[in-house]
Amino acid sequence: MGVIHLGVVFSRLLQAVRLDRDAFVWMEYNDRATGDAALLVGGTSILLALGSGATLGDLINPFRLLSVVLSGFVLWLIYTGATYLISTYLLGGGGSFATFLRITGFAFPTLLVLIFANIVFDNTFLILLVGGAWFIVVVASGVMYAADLPRDRAFVAAIGGWVAYVILQAILSGIRIF
Repeated sequence: MGVIHLGVVFSRLLQAVRLDRDAFVWMEYNDRATGDAALLVGGTSILLALGSGATLGDLINPFRLLSVVLSGFVLWLIYTGATYLISTYLLGGGGSFATFLRITGFAFPTLLVLIFANIVFDNTFLILLVGGAWFIVVVASGVMYAADLPRDRAFVAAIGGWVAYVILQAILSGIRIF
């Protein structure tokens, strides 16, 4: 059974946020990075819930906590799948789904900017634009490496994944699944 070394996880997270290519190379060749990414997604989901009005008392309820974490995982999987499909099948890039999953997982904590954007702005579009901008930049940088795509195509894939997620989430929320 492996031991989780949070120092390594946070070091790689900082490298990814700084757009350091070494982080993306590490993600491609280290299978353990998928579990690390899942920890980051779960932790970020909890922090986003707290930042959007949930209390610690709310999250003590295991059903509420599970709902928050699962919602984060669903966003992670849908966004990653859409970005991977756009990058690979529409834009002719390469790479593996597992690498994309790691990249988006390590980019996930940048969504915490949404909390601060929500404090500063009243407009939902501005909140999403400002809050999601760094996430898109980190994912696009990873896609440039993993899929071997030029910068413009990597950004199309990263933004296209977000648009696909928003559309799919709107459809699924209409049928009361999410």
